Amino acid sequence: MNGLALSSTTGRSLAAALRWWVSELGSLAGGADRPEPARSDLILQLGPPEAGDALTLIDRRGETPRRYTLAGGTDDLSERLAAIRGTGRKVVSVAVMVDPAACFLRTLRLPAAVLPRMRDVLAQELEAATPFRIDAVHTDWFVEGEDADGLKVRHVVLKRARLDPLLATLAAARLVVGPVSVGPSEDRAMPVDLLSGGGRPIPRLLRNFTRGDGLALGLALLLACAAFGLLRAHQDATLAALETATFEVRRAAPQRLPPPVQALAGTLVAERYARPPLAILWSALARALPPAAFAESLQIDAEGVSVTLRTRDADAVLRALDAAPDLGTVVVREREAAGERLVIGLYVRAWTNPGPAPGLRP
Repeated sequence: MNGLALSSTTGRSLAAALRWWVSELGSLAGGADRPEPARSDLILQLGPPEAGDALTLIDRRGETPRRYTLAGGTDDLSERLAAIRGTGRKVVSVAVMVDPAACFLRTLRLPAAVLPRMRDVLAQELEAATPFRIDAVHTDWFVEGEDADGLKVRHVVLKRARLDPLLATLAAARLVVGPVSVGPSEDRAMPVDLLSGGGRPIPRLLRNFTRGDGLALGLALLLACAAFGLLRAHQDATLAALETATFEVRRAAPQRLPPPVQALAGTLVAERYARPPLAILWSALARALPPAAFAESLQIDAEGVSVTLRTRDADAVLRALDAAPDLGTVVVREREAAGERLVIGLYVRAWTNPGPAPGLRP
């Protein structure tokens, strides 16, 4: 049961995170390209409630800004705004500046873990702690600071009944509405946009992202991956060549042994190559023996090579071995005339022909 509850909680967390990412990607794909406050042509200031419906419009398209005072409750407000806009085909943008006294401002202490889902958390908290409903207001937020207790978040709320009629009037006057900021003036405005709904503002570069930009970015990523693959292949080839060269240098380097050990090793090697291989010695013995004699065994010990022969005429065998050109001195160690057994010791000569051995006799 605990495992099922844990999996259910994890599933809800993943679903909430997925919904947040989908909403952010949706705002990225469908976000309007609103002009920034510093680039707007007109600034429309909405005063505090005690000012009534009075509006202040600042036209800064010319060298000297012009100021207009308008009444917000009149029926001809859209015509007057259209007259101020002019008859040109150029798009005219307007930034709305709302006085903080017309908004509901509150400061909340929240843990830093809720930052990715701040918009949803503030919406739930707003409906639970205030008489406002999220579908009846425009909201935005920003972080004022952070301490050991968490984040200090400033939440800004404005009723739609106060702002929506003004937005409709601006649209009727064919004015492009930019961000709706909150502050007594443009240079002292809060970093909020009430039309964003609490979503983070999208950079202008990403808002103007086109399909061609996506293709160019994909091609750049593909070229970067290909360059990385070539770089890795070059590194692998360089490392392999370096490893091979290291092994060759180690193989060609002289042995770092003490001089007595090197001298003894040289002597052993010289003696080894001075004596013929066992197969050459056995073949030379087979060629030297008369047809009536044969070798029974060959033994190598500290004294040299000991051979056991079977023959009826030992003297003839000894004479044949002494006359053999490939064999050295022959010493009789055991001799049994009755048993026709002869044991001799061979002292081979130095082997001076390291080339291909002659044909061997079995």
